[in-house]
Amino acid sequence: MADTRFRELPKHLDPAKVDFDLFSSPFYLIAHADFKFHEDLDKAISKYGLDRATYRLLTVLMRRSPISIKDLAELALLKRSTASRALERMRRDGWVEDGANQVDSRITDVHLTSAGRELSEQVMRLGSRQLKRAVEGLSDKQMTQLVNLLQTLVQNLSKLPIE
Repeated sequence: MADTRFRELPKHLDPAKVDFDLFSSPFYLIAHADFKFHEDLDKAISKYGLDRATYRLLTVLMRRSPISIKDLAELALLKRSTASRALERMRRDGWVEDGANQVDSRITDVHLTSAGRELSEQVMRLGSRQLKRAVEGLSDKQMTQLVNLLQTLVQNLSKLPIE
């Protein structure tokens, strides 16, 4: 029985069809691009003693600091337990500090220290170089279209249940 809630897909893009081509699947390609992006970047950031979770946390903290641990984990696309373990290492290394939220003292906010900001600036330059490599050959218009398409996918997946 056909699912009428969603539009019909081309056969080569529909996992339920015999003609499905995994290697043309949008989410396979997104995952592949993400894997390749991080494969090299992970090696580069490891020279700073960082892993991917710490890199993600630093990336968010560069834009939003102070921030609650819950919001930080969510924006860094990490489970809260993973974020908490990474934050403990970051505290130990002097890159972040905790403090009570100014509005709700039950909430703990995290903020970058000056050492954390300096480290973040260094590793963000690595991220910048990797992104420039990744988008080489794309025009500004194509970059805008890509970002818009990905935002649409995120919005759709955030509101539509699979069942």
